[in-house]
Amino acid sequence: MGALNRYRRHALFLDSQPTLTWGRVLVPAGALLSPFSSLTGVFTLVYEGRDGRPSLMGQVVHRAGRSYAHFSMLAPEAAIESPDLPALLEHLIKRVAGRGAQSLVAEVDESSRAFEALRRAGFSIYARQTIWRITQSPRGVNRRAGWRPAASRDSFAVNLLAGSLIPSLVQQVEPLPSDPLSGWLHYREGELLAYVDVTRGPRGAWLQPYVHLDAAPFGERLAALAAGLGPSRGKPLYLCVRSNQEWLHSALDDLGAEPGPQQAVMVKRTARRLPLKASQPLRAAEGRRAEPTVPIQIPTPIRMRELEPNYYD
Repeated sequence: MGALNRYRRHALFLDSQPTLTWGRVLVPAGALLSPFSSLTGVFTLVYEGRDGRPSLMGQVVHRAGRSYAHFSMLAPEAAIESPDLPALLEHLIKRVAGRGAQSLVAEVDESSRAFEALRRAGFSIYARQTIWRITQSPRGVNRRAGWRPAASRDSFAVNLLAGSLIPSLVQQVEPLPSDPLSGWLHYREGELLAYVDVTRGPRGAWLQPYVHLDAAPFGERLAALAAGLGPSRGKPLYLCVRSNQEWLHSALDDLGAEPGPQQAVMVKRTARRLPLKASQPLRAAEGRRAEPTVPIQIPTPIRMRELEPNYYD
């Protein structure tokens, strides 16, 4: 556990959901799963620093079947300014690109040094979000009034709702909610007006809302859902509000929720189009000529090692 113990309390966390619902100590422990990365999708790599620079540790998580992976951790925190960061990123991207991930996602406070460092490393903003923290259950409301658990039969309605709310640019990176659904639904006169996806962890629950403007005013319904989920100071509710749903901020403020800093949700593509280098057209069959295809570029090998079971003695 040598390097892990040294870095785990001085790491930069770039995936808010597991960091908040599992904790800053448990997220780096995912490195223990790296030897089983083909099954778990957790890749933790160490880049050996050059010219006396310290080693860097990076972790990405890719769930099977998803078109994107999360850049979950970088350690030590000062590594975000390291000239070795691009080399580490290239190797992490290579791992998840082979599993079908088309992009790497990172979440970072816009006021932090990491924001500019990630932009220099090739990340771009595709969404913004604010994470609200609810630590007390609302009183005097009927718990979960107007809500029911989502079921497979609701998938079509949920996708229609989410598709009408999520900008197309975001949908190119993050797909719409998929079955099995794990959240709560609010219908009015047979029309789905709100779906709130819920993911629980030992340190709280993560809520991702998809709420139509026709659901306004939404404060009472939101209070009923929060009361039913039972937040506490030890296990808060973390409600992630994207910029296209900012009108929910007033309802959350009325609930006494605490807003966090605005975050930029950034993406780096795992594949890029390379410029053509051939100047002559290729000879084709039947006397015709064909334009050259995009050349394949073989990356230069870099010094990298993946965590193994015997690394933790």
